[in-house]
Amino acid sequence: MDVRRLKYFIVTAEERSISRAAERLHITQPPLTRHIQSLEEELGVLLFTRTSWGVELTQAGAALLKHAHNISAHIELATEQIRRVATGQAGRIDIGVFGSAMLSIIPKLLRSFSATHPDVKVVLHNTPKERQIGALHQGRILVAFDRYLPEFPNITSELVYREPLYVALNQSNPLAQQTEIKLDDLRNEPLIDEQDQSVFIACRTLFKRHSFEPIVAQKAGDLIAATIMVSGGFGTALVPESILNLQLPNVVFRPLATDVECLIDLHCAYRKDEDSRLLNDMLDCVRAYQRDQLPPAAGTPTAA
Repeated sequence: MDVRRLKYFIVTAEERSISRAAERLHITQPPLTRHIQSLEEELGVLLFTRTSWGVELTQAGAALLKHAHNISAHIELATEQIRRVATGQAGRIDIGVFGSAMLSIIPKLLRSFSATHPDVKVVLHNTPKERQIGALHQGRILVAFDRYLPEFPNITSELVYREPLYVALNQSNPLAQQTEIKLDDLRNEPLIDEQDQSVFIACRTLFKRHSFEPIVAQKAGDLIAATIMVSGGFGTALVPESILNLQLPNVVFRPLATDVECLIDLHCAYRKDEDSRLLNDMLDCVRAYQRDQLPPAAGTPTAA
């Protein structure tokens, strides 16, 4: 049903006169009459009968009028909603997240985004990196946040933040008595590594410089799981600063003291061919956060 014809019908029904309706609509009578006739042909019913003083609704016309205002209001609402989605003011954004970034950085970014997009529904998907990339390719998520991101076809990424490393120790470990931990302190220490080795990759230059070969005693799904294993006494873990927001029994954190600063990166990944307004607005938040928070990077080995 043509929206304009429906509007013309409502005004004509309210005015009960073709001439007054045409005047109110700022059109001449002939095109108004044609639109009413076209609507009648579309519905297959007569909507008006002529009287000596103007027009009168038929039973079919009266039935249509009962619904016409609601139909018109719903169409206007849908039109406005579509425009808001197109301009990034409404809609839904699906975000892939994984690991320790959820404990600190991601909440800050989401608060910033939601402050300017209160009507956008934010949906988080806690998904490992491999599935994040697949979800990006398939359009099931718009953006993904993760640590170490190798190159993938049609996927690009931006650096969000660089975090210093800490050592997560069980409080029963003698090293927990120290205020900081040197790499040499960990030479004989059983370490817990996470599945995609983002920390070990970030530290590869540092490890090579010190001829350090980590003793990997356990594997964990992610850095949060690795810290839980530290709590259980399974070993020691190198973790980014954001893990310090995770409060677990029997776990203490000490800064990793090195002669060369070693940082672990958080990246934001998205499809190269994606140009939606919501993505661009999220990237604006990421870049603003990056400008405000990113530590100096000169001369620091980091994950690629």
